Amino acid sequence: MPMAPVTNGQLFYEELGSGELIILLPGLGHDHTYFAKTLPLIATAGRVVTPDPRGLGQSSPADSYSVEQWASDVLELITCLGASRAHLVGSSLGACVCMQAALDAPARVASLTLVAGFSEVDPLLEMNFRTRLKILDEVGLGDLMASHVSMWTLGRTFLATAEGRAQMEKLFASVRKNLPERYRAFIQTILRFGRCEPDQAGLPKLTARLGEIRAPTRVICGAEDIMTPPTLSEQMAQRIPGARLRVIPSCGHITFTEQPDASARLVLEFLDEVRKP
Repeated sequence: MPMAPVTNGQLFYEELGSGELIILLPGLGHDHTYFAKTLPLIATAGRVVTPDPRGLGQSSPADSYSVEQWASDVLELITCLGASRAHLVGSSLGACVCMQAALDAPARVASLTLVAGFSEVDPLLEMNFRTRLKILDEVGLGDLMASHVSMWTLGRTFLATAEGRAQMEKLFASVRKNLPERYRAFIQTILRFGRCEPDQAGLPKLTARLGEIRAPTRVICGAEDIMTPPTLSEQMAQRIPGARLRVIPSCGHITFTEQPDASARLVLEFLDEVRKP
């Protein structure tokens, strides 16, 4: 069982392929299986590693969580794997972690692929997460929470298919795997990342720092994503120097589940671009 030592813990990871290091980082409450459909495809381009973020799957828990801590874990993972730098691919919350890592250690990040990400929490996204906290308070982490998450993360076109309905059941199971108090801590981490708490009034959002990112960057989103809509991806693409946006038609928030082939193709095309001599 591959485990990487990091400060005050260990990270479990899955690995496939060889060559330049590519790290895939999943969305809120998900482990390495988030990329099950795309791992073999992206592994044609290099050594792909998909870790369980701290607090999820087989990785160590923590006393508290933050995007900065998850980014630090990723940077330590790069070192543990014997690489000087890595291409980072993040989905949703994973994209936030990617951006933080690129800001904290620019020399360690070869490129960024930000999928369905966000550099700030807008009012509707904040309402989404605060509703999740209320659901936890009132009924816990069960079917109501799973329904709420599915409604926001899976696109209408996808849910109309048999495959979409099957994936919704898998999403239910994935949500239920989280420990309620830990899931609460993850949500609170996102709210703090978005500077949404009362004690953070006036603090600059990560959006204000996007111009500092120097890694080549591709931004990807689904056209039907209502959780982190294309406007949030457009904002990131406009502010990160040289970044370009690609939108996947008829796709919701979890592009790697809904359209794995299209998602992998966009990742692979970008990696080919940044590695050209």
